[in-house]
Amino acid sequence: MSRPAIRMARKAIRNPRRALLRLVLKARLRRKRVRDERRRLLGLLSRRLEVDGAGLLREYRQSDFYGWFRERRAALDQFAGPYRFGTTGAFGCEALYLLVRATRPRLVVETGVLYGGSSAHILAALARNGHGELHSIDIGREPSEPAHDFFIPAELQSRWELIIGNSLHVLPRLLQRCGSIDLFHHDSLHTWKHMTWEYETAFRFLSSNGVLSSDDIHAPPSLAGIFRQNAFPAFCQRRRIPFATFHNLGVAFPGMRKAVASGPRRISRPAYSYQVG
Repeated sequence: MSRPAIRMARKAIRNPRRALLRLVLKARLRRKRVRDERRRLLGLLSRRLEVDGAGLLREYRQSDFYGWFRERRAALDQFAGPYRFGTTGAFGCEALYLLVRATRPRLVVETGVLYGGSSAHILAALARNGHGELHSIDIGREPSEPAHDFFIPAELQSRWELIIGNSLHVLPRLLQRCGSIDLFHHDSLHTWKHMTWEYETAFRFLSSNGVLSSDDIHAPPSLAGIFRQNAFPAFCQRRRIPFATFHNLGVAFPGMRKAVASGPRRISRPAYSYQVG
């Protein structure tokens, strides 16, 4: 048995409830083929944001950063000390890179860093865009764990501010300081209440063309809530915000509400599904 598998088995024994929720999430995602989800994402970027989605994907996979990150991901599996599972998966990281390249944000705020997987991909895309900065919030880590910048190359860190603290206290102050942001990405505590609070808080500070994204949009919030709708689509439907989902990532476009307000409640495209309300 591999070292990561042994670690996961031990964690399941210590916390069977969390292990069961993880199995539910894996079962849901198993029905979503990454190849199909990627095709839908590239379709949205190309058709709605008028970029060459396939070209951006080639750029990402041919970059030095892509190879470096894969090596670091393998290194984490062999890390001798304790570490937490929860690093954003390969498709989620790829999708964030593509989204940032396509939308070209100047100010990005994210909650939940862990070891910097999603942060690194946002930063790599900002660097390729030639502008932009990322402000990240994380609750903190144990000294024996990998560092929060484990996945972030040194040359990308000049665009990055890491704030240690609970987003309940830190996020409102950060948003007030920023004034207006172009992209908000949630990847912190995945309970219904906390996710909804973060969406609502960040929503008020999004620029006119701002984007809201969220990881773990298929994760059940609790055993009792396994069959409850996830907080992300519920928030978008309540706010009547156009949104799309790709594997375990949700992307919402509040700035497009007016453009689709007079159209049908659900718009389907050959390459992706695009939902309103």
